[in-house]
Amino acid sequence: MSESARPLVAVIGGGFVGAALAYQLARRAPDVFRIVVIEPRSQLGGGLAYSTPDPAHRTNVPASRMSFLPSDPCHFDRWLKADGALRDDPEATLPDGRKFPRRNLFGRYAAETIEPFLLTGEIEHLCDSASAVHETVDGYRIELAEGAALQADFVALAASHPAPAAPPPLAHFAGDPRLIRNAMTGKALRRLPPDSRLLIVGCGLAMADIVASLDARGHSGPIHAISRRGLIPRPHAGTPGEFGAFAEAPSRTALALRW
Repeated sequence: MSESARPLVAVIGGGFVGAALAYQLARRAPDVFRIVVIEPRSQLGGGLAYSTPDPAHRTNVPASRMSFLPSDPCHFDRWLKADGALRDDPEATLPDGRKFPRRNLFGRYAAETIEPFLLTGEIEHLCDSASAVHETVDGYRIELAEGAALQADFVALAASHPAPAAPPPLAHFAGDPRLIRNAMTGKALRRLPPDSRLLIVGCGLAMADIVASLDARGHSGPIHAISRRGLIPRPHAGTPGEFGAFAEAPSRTALALRW
């Protein structure tokens, strides 16, 4: 089938989700679709989560449970061993053998996994941002930030969440240099004095990343984190048992299922 005759699938967002979708589509339906991934970053697969350059940002799932291929759950773990990426990072491996590598390693792994399809042209990377999508009689018209447009038969939305913004109670501090709206940019925390007092609004995984970055920089001042529910990310419960072994009787209460 010629390229012009194939239906065009536009994937908006080339982070892990968008790259994995394009990869599976190209792998499972070869030569059926023209696949175009719209992503402003130069590399597919990293996105917001796995493009962070901060070495303090690690995966929050063991490497043995992360994979670009659902049918091969140890794919990433084998890639780490073959690449030797953890030789200079002893802190990535816990005493029980679980590995928590730096997150940008997973981004590099994802990029290398999808690269063969990019080299053959089975997946195209359009280095731009989508600014609007309009339904047309022939499908969808996607307006791009650089001024061009793309006509697609199918559109898959795999875009990330918007950049953090100050919540309404803090809106009047928007121009105050002491308010950091986006602490994940890599440079935002460098100007903080090491003994400064900090308040982090939100107690999710982004808070854990910020604290890890501050700790790696030797921050010694007090840090307070607040949220509506006051809950922090739960730690891992240790090495899980074999899934589906059914060696033990099933849990019958909610309390028995708690970590």
